[in-house]
Amino acid sequence: MNRISLAVKYLTRKKSRAFLILIVFFAINVMAFTIISIREAADDALADLEQKPLDYFYLDSQYETDQETVEVEGSTISFMSVPHLITDEVIEKIMIIDGIKTYAAHYAFLSGKISDHNGSPLELAAYNVPAEEDDAASIRGVSDSDLYLGSIINLTAGKHITPDSQREAMVNAQFAKQNNLNIGDRLTITTPGDTSGTEVVLSGIYENTVEPDEAGETELFPSELSENFIYVDCGTALALDDGKQGIVSVKFFVDRPDQMTAIFAQAQRLDIDWNKYVLFNEADTSLIDADSVKAVSNQFFVLNAVIIFAGFLVITLILMLQTKMRENEIAILLSLGFTKNRIVLQHIIEVMIPAGISIAAAYFTGNYLISSKLFQAIHITVNDIQTVTVVQIIVTNLCLLAASICVSDALLLYAPPKTIFEKTN
Repeated sequence: MNRISLAVKYLTRKKSRAFLILIVFFAINVMAFTIISIREAADDALADLEQKPLDYFYLDSQYETDQETVEVEGSTISFMSVPHLITDEVIEKIMIIDGIKTYAAHYAFLSGKISDHNGSPLELAAYNVPAEEDDAASIRGVSDSDLYLGSIINLTAGKHITPDSQREAMVNAQFAKQNNLNIGDRLTITTPGDTSGTEVVLSGIYENTVEPDEAGETELFPSELSENFIYVDCGTALALDDGKQGIVSVKFFVDRPDQMTAIFAQAQRLDIDWNKYVLFNEADTSLIDADSVKAVSNQFFVLNAVIIFAGFLVITLILMLQTKMRENEIAILLSLGFTKNRIVLQHIIEVMIPAGISIAAAYFTGNYLISSKLFQAIHITVNDIQTVTVVQIIVTNLCLLAASICVSDALLLYAPPKTIFEKTN
């Protein structure tokens, strides 16, 4: 009878012990799968931050309360904030800085209702957010959607809005699917006070590359969801509100990312009314994100080490108790001519079987856990468990198993057979 058959017979006879070993290994492997996967995702995110230095910065409008603009809600009246519009003169002052190559502008936010070519109103994508009576979409004008929005959206059909675009619009894929929209469809955008509306052609369909904060989005109206943002060219945005508003954000791009700090500092020293505008450098945010990612990676590295060490102690304790209870069996095998190494190898095979089963079960459980909402709080995208992770887990299990067997069978390895016989009598 071969060693595997003997191991199976022993595990079948000692079901409670085999089940206990299986449960312990399963718990260790589930935690190891999830922790290693999160660590790998954190390291990948950190590598992306280090390999892709930012080559842009923003000039954003400051907002102030406008005494002429009020908002009435029931018996409450409040003044609304309005932005200081960014003028061409301010943009030109920054563009003359040596090292800045181009820019993309964002028009002030507008509100409008969208209709198809037949005049039928289109529905907003509301997901789990209760729909309100206000079904207007958020209209956002951009001079170049690829430059300004490239880091947060991915074009899935059609083309981007460019400085040459006229009466063109881009919609989210969810919004397009809900309203059966295709590239080339004609839409009408109607803003408050404009009864005739402005006709545009659907030139692009995009998806968001940045996952929304679900906890925060439950407090938003459907019109405030990113899935309901309608992007149009700046000329169309200007026509929609008859030139009452204008540019509120400009994204400037530099030739060389390594010169970003110097160029940004030079822009800060320009003769611009900084009570009206603010410069924003996402590189500072990226540094903070990098520190956070490093902290997450280090924390999970320590946690992984603690889990493995704790698992080693628990498995070793179980096997020591098991070896103690098998001293009679070991004495008989020695009397029949079995070597100590052969007995130890048999013990290893007996533990390898439940360990192998636990790895398979832990793989599917770990995949489920890392894709669940439980791990969304760490704000790191964790993909399915990779092959390299499975290999790491298998190697870890083999090392853990071998170390535990060696420690638990230490008495058997070093004690002379006569001593073992005397203990059993």
